[in-house]
Amino acid sequence: MNNDLKNCATCGKKLEKDFVYCPYCGTKTGKSKNVINSGTNSLNGKELSFKKIIYIVLLLIAVGGVILYSSGVFNEPEIAESETQSFEDVHKGVDLSNLQQINALENELKANPDDKEKILTLAHMLNDAGFKQKAIERYKEYLKLDSSNADVLVDMGVCYYDMQDYTEAEKWMKEALKYQPRHQIAHLNLGIVSLTSGKHDEAIEWWRKAVEIDPNNNIGKKAEELINSH
Repeated sequence: MNNDLKNCATCGKKLEKDFVYCPYCGTKTGKSKNVINSGTNSLNGKELSFKKIIYIVLLLIAVGGVILYSSGVFNEPEIAESETQSFEDVHKGVDLSNLQQINALENELKANPDDKEKILTLAHMLNDAGFKQKAIERYKEYLKLDSSNADVLVDMGVCYYDMQDYTEAEKWMKEALKYQPRHQIAHLNLGIVSLTSGKHDEAIEWWRKAVEIDPNNNIGKKAEELINSH
């Protein structure tokens, strides 16, 4: 028996095994070895390759996203502290509500620099507004015209105290006592300056003198409270 032959399923004729179609009736008898699944394999191969590319791209995007996130690229930009605080730091303790009046007074004094009352008013306004150094400059201008004003000497001493210059604060407050020995506020403030400077016993003495001057007014009562609390 010839193994290289096969029978057509339709007409029964013997055919060679390589025949795909029966030459007698035209019936398809098999598949050509050269084309079996060739189209399907090629398509599947393309599909598999395309899917791999998609997976690789998605994986790269995911990895890239993780890297960018961890590096802080997506974080909100931080505002530097120096930009948000610089204005507040410069004007800390400063009241700008009277700035217009201060500027007006300064302009008036340019035309009349020896006006004592305006100089003193400006010095007080600068002091109250927190411009301590400028206030001191104006107080000194006033003292050139009236060196014996004890109140001005004490006020200037308070400016130095606020600037934490306790030596100058004590100096000018004691200067006030040369012109007004019973200046009660000077005694009270000298006690505060002494206490801040670490001189406790000296502070108590100043407050006692303030009480002796007048124990019944607010300054005397405040001095008494300070004595009792220290």
